[in-house]
Amino acid sequence: MENIEYSNSLYQINEIIKYITPNLKARIPKKFIIYIENNKSENYDWKIDETIPLYEQDLLPTTKEILTVLYKDYMCDDVERAEIEKILNDNEIKYQEELKEKYNPNNMFNNKAKEVTDTVTEDETKEVVAYKESFFRKIINKIKLIFHK
Repeated sequence: MENIEYSNSLYQINEIIKYITPNLKARIPKKFIIYIENNKSENYDWKIDETIPLYEQDLLPTTKEILTVLYKDYMCDDVERAEIEKILNDNEIKYQEELKEKYNPNNMFNNKAKEVTDTVTEDETKEVVAYKESFFRKIINKIKLIFHK
């Protein structure tokens, strides 16, 4: 399922690159463009709507991540790159703080003491919390995936 979403994202990226001005497109490495063309989905059908801005398009999450990396690494100037990196780092710090607060060992043990006093029936079920990968980590993993193929 994840490979299908990834190849669909590459299809969307390929469609978006068609609308990029030639001087910005020239900044993207040819090897990367060839990779996108070779690995994009052949069965996916998505067209860009020229009447609405790119950020309002129906893009897959993976597409947004790849676009962020493309823009940050190849298209923007140094000032914008620094701003984007600051935003990404701030978001990562906020996310890590949320995780730290949510999964703080001290709070977990305090909650355990409260749970012991409550009677739990056998009919109650507990769900496993899925690990959510941070936005910054996803971008790094996608870049690694691209260059390791």
